[in-house]
Amino acid sequence: MTISALNRRWRPPVLLAIWLAALVLLWVDIGWLHTVAASALGVVVVLSLLDARRETLAVSALIAGLGALLLWAGADPGEMLRGLDRTLIFAGMLPTLAMTRTIARGLPAVRTAQHRIAALPERLSGIGLLFGAHAFGAVLNTGSFAFMASVIPDDAGEKQRRSSALASLRGMNTVALYSPFLVGFAVAYTYVPEVPVWQAFLLGGSMAVCGLIISLLIFARPLSLDAVRRGLACLAPIGLLMVVVGGLVVAASQIFPISTLGAVLMVMPVLCAIHLIQQPHRVAEVYGDTKGAMATMGDDLLIVSISLVLGTLAETAPPILEVMAPWIADHLPAWAALSAVAGAMVLFALMGVHPMITGTVMMVAVTSSDLAVAHLPLMTAMLFGWGMGAMSSISSLTVVTAGRLFGVRPLGLAISPNLIYVAVFFVFTMSVLTALNAVMTG
Repeated sequence: MTISALNRRWRPPVLLAIWLAALVLLWVDIGWLHTVAASALGVVVVLSLLDARRETLAVSALIAGLGALLLWAGADPGEMLRGLDRTLIFAGMLPTLAMTRTIARGLPAVRTAQHRIAALPERLSGIGLLFGAHAFGAVLNTGSFAFMASVIPDDAGEKQRRSSALASLRGMNTVALYSPFLVGFAVAYTYVPEVPVWQAFLLGGSMAVCGLIISLLIFARPLSLDAVRRGLACLAPIGLLMVVVGGLVVAASQIFPISTLGAVLMVMPVLCAIHLIQQPHRVAEVYGDTKGAMATMGDDLLIVSISLVLGTLAETAPPILEVMAPWIADHLPAWAALSAVAGAMVLFALMGVHPMITGTVMMVAVTSSDLAVAHLPLMTAMLFGWGMGAMSSISSLTVVTAGRLFGVRPLGLAISPNLIYVAVFFVFTMSVLTALNAVMTG
């Protein structure tokens, strides 16, 4: 039996145990359980190196190199276990999202929305794909590309497939600004946990709407209200469902003493269980798909885990605390700090560096400085960098997945007219966040 086959066999039960531990730790702080679960996750991460994709190994090597430099510079080695402990909730989130994705794919409302998008005339298909990828991506993440690619005719030329993929990327990646179902949202909350979730949803959602409007103004000319109306009408079947799910997550985070990510981890399995009780014939399908997803999520866990370990090490590294943070406080105005966080994430992503690496280091540096930067605009700046960086990187799973499903080379999606969109959206977003920061910091 190959190493990959062995990993796929043992990974689901181990991740299930970690998933259950993460749920317990939401409510009860048990010291030994933290240690055992974090250590088990560390074993999963190390063994996942054995069958990781080449791109994942390259990113991991870069992160490991940065971590070694931080340790050499004086970071506390004991923080590595704490970094894994902070990753436990992500290890619980990934199976939760896999189960949610499988449930959503079988909902009649989802299929109806998909068929409506497919029925749009070709001149409106870009609008339908933009809105559709955004709506489906809010919960399904990169799984939304499978729905969007299925509405493209089999005989479509490369130009149409590429433009469709680019529209879907713009729609899906803007959800990074507010969706709690994306890992980036949870990573941001690791560094600014006191931001009220309703504020994060309101600001991020508003910026996402602005991003969609900017996309329409650039790529859907001549634009008409009727075209927008018809594109939005495709999403009517799933509109109420999205509002209910989002409302329950917000309510749970306000009612119970848990984080936003903890609310997702609590609410979504309950909703999935209710659905399966009502639709028992889907139990085998959901179980099989979720188990299969858990067997193959080693790459995602690997990158998330070692990136958070890197960020945790950075919190105790003298170069960050004694050099980088003071330099930022002394030399950068607030508007430049916000732009630096988002801009660095996008620029390094263009060079193949995962936004999580740049984002964690920048967030540690800014939050460790005395700079007058409010946490809400800072969080939104990181989420912007996360979404736009993932949309522009040749090494991004987002770009690779979209390229595979639409039949387009990933390089043609990373280096594309979407970079114009990123630039315009960046200037707009940083202007808004700078103004908001000035109001919040007085």
